[in-house]
Amino acid sequence: MQIVKTVSRRVLSCMKILFKQLIQRKPMVTLQVEIDTQIEFKRTLSWWQLLAIGLGAIIGNGIFVLSGQAASIYAGPSVIVSFILTGIIALFSALSFSELGAMMPLAGSVYTYTYAEYLAWFIGWNSILLYLFGAMTITVAWSGYVVKFIYLVCDLNATRAIVQAPVGWNETAETFYVTGQTINLPAIAITIAITVLLIIGVRETAMVNLVLVVIKIIILLIFIFACCKYVNTKNYDPFFPTNLGSFSKYGVTGMLQASTYVFFAYVGFDSVATAAQEVKSPEKSLPIALIGSTIISLVLYVGVCTVMVGLVPYASLNSDSPLSEAITATPYGRWLSILMNLGGIAGLTTVGMMSVLSQTRLFYAMAHDGLLPHIFAKLHRKTNTPWISTLICGIFCALFSGFCPVDILGETTSISALIIYIFAHVSVLVMRFTHKDMPRGFKVPCGKWLIPTVGSLLCVLLLKGISKATAFRFLAWTLLGQIVYFSYGYWNSTRRE
Repeated sequence: MQIVKTVSRRVLSCMKILFKQLIQRKPMVTLQVEIDTQIEFKRTLSWWQLLAIGLGAIIGNGIFVLSGQAASIYAGPSVIVSFILTGIIALFSALSFSELGAMMPLAGSVYTYTYAEYLAWFIGWNSILLYLFGAMTITVAWSGYVVKFIYLVCDLNATRAIVQAPVGWNETAETFYVTGQTINLPAIAITIAITVLLIIGVRETAMVNLVLVVIKIIILLIFIFACCKYVNTKNYDPFFPTNLGSFSKYGVTGMLQASTYVFFAYVGFDSVATAAQEVKSPEKSLPIALIGSTIISLVLYVGVCTVMVGLVPYASLNSDSPLSEAITATPYGRWLSILMNLGGIAGLTTVGMMSVLSQTRLFYAMAHDGLLPHIFAKLHRKTNTPWISTLICGIFCALFSGFCPVDILGETTSISALIIYIFAHVSVLVMRFTHKDMPRGFKVPCGKWLIPTVGSLLCVLLLKGISKATAFRFLAWTLLGQIVYFSYGYWNSTRRE
């Protein structure tokens, strides 16, 4: 009996030590030294380039694809409200990111802000779902847009064998199936191009991104102003279609389900924070870029959705190119459809670029803390970019997007984003009390707790709409992360030193 008591005490003692180590925080003195002395990255980006990075990361698959599907399947015309609601949630998150980013302008975004080791690992690991796996889904969507663009311009159907992965995923039956095709070549091609550009340099990447952002915004504005006079107000009635007996099928609850579905449309402004170590005057530039990109995207999304659901009955918008479907109600026809597809290609290109950019900067921050091998933090001596990390991400993304059914990830990226945003809000609340005297270049308005608290609760509300299958995939990914952490990260971490 005495042996059992002794063993029990030792086990409890070990568990206490382990728990203390897991929640041990990176000293703020150390963090402040890193802010003042880390000069491995060159601060070359201006506020307007950073704003373009935010817009490049946000405007893409969400508005060019998900908007019509959300209207057709879940919300009807009330998808407009879904975009407003999710835009407000994203704006609240952008405010919290702005305060934290202005305080700690380092690569890593919320991973850096969450300074308790285990929680930081949790955020860093699940950010891979948001950035790297998100980039895979974007490159596959880009491939589809390129195929359709070629068809519209040249009336040429590309051979399916080279534009589709050999394995597919049936969302309804939740099973894999053999497509009979060989490879998704366009997805691999755009991944290679993005990888090369990112290795060349962040300034060059920012300039290419800026050009593409201007193109896609102009195209969306053309859609709004060219098509608004052909809107049929009867298509807005009923604004909230009668619920069909299911939470997700129309009505107010369907609008909430659509909000969860389209939230991915706003994911990306956080990419601005991952590039904090490469921007001039981060205490001013970060808030401008984070808040500005979110507001501009919100206004554009609401305008596009209002015109889109007003042009045609919402039931006809369940398409991979809903804007082109809506254009059929106008006399513009083929040329405007070509323009919309060109906008989709530009939009998806920038989202893919910014996703990989964000992932490599996150890997850099994690490797700098010892949670990943140091090779992920190695910078090229000429281009000053994490070239090995970028190369690894590019190869991984190319292989999976070219040969695997990446659409299995579905809403999983949205779960990751929502959890990251919750942690950002909580970090603001905690640090308002634990580090009152730390300099803040920007403060979340409306008091110490209102916006972070409301923002966290709204993010939790959106999590309610996640399907069980998606939740299980997220849990499986999280479990894999625990294995990696306790196999490598825990033993090599420098965050506890």
